[in-house]
Order: sequence, then structure tokens, then C-alpha cells
Amino acid sequence: MKMHPPIQPEPEAPLIDNMFAPEILAGGLSGLSFVNGIVTITLENPRADHARPDPALERVVVGRVGMPVPAAQSLLCALYQFMSQHRINPLMAESERYSQ
Repeated sequence: MKMHPPIQPEPEAPLIDNMFAPEILAGGLSGLSFVNGIVTITLENPRADHARPDPALERVVVGRVGMPVPAAQSLLCALYQFMSQHRINPLMAESERYSQ
């Protein structure tokens, strides 16, 4: 698999922090797709419809993030580094962590 170098921000392009940008709480990952050079991550969260008499917990898609391969690779590297710095093994499943 060909790896692309991480995306480096343009030095002359400042970051503007938008305080009104939407935030998404995702409790899980529904799936991934790769179409036309774009990696799409589908995020989900458990929800219950309390308008029903007996609300059941359902997995609801709450958002999708699409990015070109170099950006997806940068995200992967940044998550790996961030989790490692917080003493979380990014390659270990949550269930494995507590069974040891």
C-alpha cells in the first residue's frame, strides 16, 4: 500500500477557530468506504425514541466525515500518536484492555 506523507498546513494560512462549528458526539463507528479517492467514516450513537411506548435503543448515524487519502492518513497518524501519549494502546480493542 502506498503511503502518502502527512498533510502539512500552509505556513501562510492561519488557523481560524470557529466557535460555532458543529460538534458531533459519536459512540461508535458504523463503517468506512473508499470512493473516488475519498475515505468516508460513518459515525453512530445509541439513541432511544421516547415517543414510543417501549423505546428500544437503536444505533443512529449522526454524521459522516469524508477526506482525501493524505488527510485520512494524517488523521490516522495523529490519533495513533495522541492515544499513545495518553498511555492508550491504539491497536488494542477496549474489551482486550480489561481482560488482561
